Amino acid sequence: KALFWGGAMESRVHRFKALQDLLAALVPKTGAPTPAEGIPISSVSETALAGLSVLLPDSVIQQALHIVDSKGISRTTCTEGSWTRSIYEVKGQKCSHLVLANGLYCSCPYFARRVLEAGELCCKHCLAVQIARQCGMGIATTTLMQADEFVEWSQKRLVGTESTEDGG
Repeated sequence: KALFWGGAMESRVHRFKALQDLLAALVPKTGAPTPAEGIPISSVSETALAGLSVLLPDSVIQQALHIVDSKGISRTTCTEGSWTRSIYEVKGQKCSHLVLANGLYCSCPYFARRVLEAGELCCKHCLAVQIARQCGMGIATTTLMQADEFVEWSQKRLVGTESTEDGG
């Protein structure tokens, strides 16, 4: 049994690394600065999108692209010294969900059921945040906070988050 779980975990680590590599390849590196309005989804690499469809359900990809297109993401950031912390709030169908900037947590029920328990790589909210960060678009607002204000805000949001059963 230990061998099975070790192999499953190793496979998941490799799949997650492949997902990160594909997300990095979404936008062709031209050397030109990213325009202020971001890079349109139409210029996203078709090869990278095809690769995503091997790793993630098509519904997750399509819904994440819709969230980015509709600018359904807000970012709250705190910069103190040499570190920056960000929490993203993504609009769901019935409520907003919190996503940690590294993409390893979302407050939606899909993340709890399908990612943590069933081994999928991410939910539509995490994917939308990663795509938005790579393409420089889809983030409607950015709020900057001082460290103590950010800690208080994030604790209230993370502890007080209520999610819908449909995965919003």
